[in-house]
Amino acid sequence: MPENKVFMDTNIFTDIVNEIKYTSSDLVLSQEPLSSVKVWDHTDVGKKMEKILKKVYKASSAYRSESAEALPEAFLKMRDSMIRVDDVASKSLKVNE
Repeated sequence: MPENKVFMDTNIFTDIVNEIKYTSSDLVLSQEPLSSVKVWDHTDVGKKMEKILKKVYKASSAYRSESAEALPEAFLKMRDSMIRVDDVASKSLKVNE
């Protein structure tokens, strides 16, 4: 007997999004390089390196936050939208029995 449904495997999509979320949240740069810059405190290059490293850590933190939170949330909204489209598409099918 034919069915008038379209099936989409959203579990795989959800698994991929969760993997992005959990992997991204685990990406943490070691603070060791920043603490060892103190050795260079009395040099011009040391002062510049400390500023650069602080910017790198700040950017890394922002990236981790966005990729662990905002990106997965957007993907899950897209998944939910795909499910709604799937539902509408399946209801619009005309099946000859």
